[in-house]
Amino acid sequence: MNLASYVPKSYREGTQGDWVNYGDDNLYPQYLVDLYHASPTHNALCTTIAMMIFGEGFEPADLNAKLLAAQWDLDSELRKCAIDLKIQNGFALEVNWSLDRSTIANISHLPFENVRSGFCDENEIVDWYYYSRDWLDKRLEPTPIARFNPDTKNEYPTQILYMKPFSVGSYYYPKPDYIGAINYIELEKEISVFHINNIKNGLSPSFAIHFKNGIPSDEERRMIRRDIENQAAGAQNAGKFWMTFSDEPDRAPTIEPFALSDADKQYQFLSEETTAKIMIGHRVTNPQMFGVMVAGKLGGGSEMEASAELFDQQVVQPFRMILEDAVETLLNASGVTPTLLEEVEAKKLNLSEHVNLDGAVEYLETCGEEMGEDWILIDEREVDYDREEAHDALWSFARALRNNPSAKSSQDNDIVRVRYAYAPTTLSDSKSRDFCRRMIDSMKVYRKEDIVQAGRQAVNPGWGPEGAETYDIWLYKGGGSCRHFWMRQTYLKKDNGLISVNEAQRIIRSLPPEERKDNRLEENDRKVAQRPRDMKNRGFLKPRKFTTPR
Repeated sequence: MNLASYVPKSYREGTQGDWVNYGDDNLYPQYLVDLYHASPTHNALCTTIAMMIFGEGFEPADLNAKLLAAQWDLDSELRKCAIDLKIQNGFALEVNWSLDRSTIANISHLPFENVRSGFCDENEIVDWYYYSRDWLDKRLEPTPIARFNPDTKNEYPTQILYMKPFSVGSYYYPKPDYIGAINYIELEKEISVFHINNIKNGLSPSFAIHFKNGIPSDEERRMIRRDIENQAAGAQNAGKFWMTFSDEPDRAPTIEPFALSDADKQYQFLSEETTAKIMIGHRVTNPQMFGVMVAGKLGGGSEMEASAELFDQQVVQPFRMILEDAVETLLNASGVTPTLLEEVEAKKLNLSEHVNLDGAVEYLETCGEEMGEDWILIDEREVDYDREEAHDALWSFARALRNNPSAKSSQDNDIVRVRYAYAPTTLSDSKSRDFCRRMIDSMKVYRKEDIVQAGRQAVNPGWGPEGAETYDIWLYKGGGSCRHFWMRQTYLKKDNGLISVNEAQRIIRSLPPEERKDNRLEENDRKVAQRPRDMKNRGFLKPRKFTTPR
């Protein structure tokens, strides 16, 4: 009597021709795909977590990135990458450069199970990967594809971006994060196969039939077996009885059942145990998040929220960072790098440190500019500090920021400029402060960096906190009780060859209603969006008595 013995599937990395085998039979990735299809719990977890990783898709704020994402059909490819990332802990993208090699023309997802790694060089870099749609078919010759490298795009216009995190004990191939639970995934698979076979084969292993009339020939044994199977096998015959006839009592067959004590409890234990261990393997913090009820727990809302947040931080976000790294790599290679707010702020702090002017007005008058006829005003809105970053990102062409050293502002690129005007352009009365009067009379616009720097110069002496010579002009404009505010203006270069005025305005119209220029953004009470006169105490530190209306 031979009993089955479970042997874990090998994931050893071995030598085979020009590539590295993944598993002894080079089919370990295919094995992981089979597990995904065979285990209901594992399948549901992988699918759901992959959806969490993908989230709502990639939504670039930068205009060039928007155009490339649409051209590449990026969301469609990333959605496929997300499921590969969860099942295999890695994914691969085929990258095709444009004919002139100036940018990436398109990208497409490659099934991870169809890609094998070449060997690394002396610098521990893998330069080649190999693709086959069926590694089991030895007649198919794998196709070599160069690794993604912008420096070799002229020689190899088709490349592969192979993304994988570090895996302990492996060099070339990543191991899935649930690898510790694979035995239980196999067990759940085998339990389901056992039960379905138990239904389809109603005899085995419930009882055995022993005939006592000698040993018939092979053909006779096959006939008897077929007769019994036709009577007793199959779900429709489960629980029915069958009859035998014998002309001699001592030659009648005996039926010996295989007793299995507490079978129902054993099946229930195995079912619950496999589900629990598979959940642990996927690092699920609370099974109720995935619809699995836990005995003795009611599943309060606050507990579910805490579990979901923890799972997002520990599992989803690390996976998502791998997707984001791939997107950033592709955008960088295409000359599109969304500017980080921290980088912009760092540049602001280092600008004009050595300027030594008599006051803020003189400084701004020197820095102010008038936009020429080559620039078209396409957007104008009151400054809202909460949305400055979003508005910058909308028009921030990182390619121009990197390749255009003559750009005047960190918000500039070769076709878009952002400037700020002192508004409104009329004075309320003859008592307006000299600072406000001169700002209005100048009819100029300013970079944000210059306005911030101007706050370090003396302006309206005595109007700063506790009588200080300086204060933040970007926030407080002309000082306490001032009626003015900053107006953000976005200009588009005429005949830029990249985007038309209509297309630029269409993008502006696609903004949420609260961000369009015909709204005052009143839900935000940040100081930049306000006239000092509308602030608490009209912008003064302490309450005062005022005789003029707001």
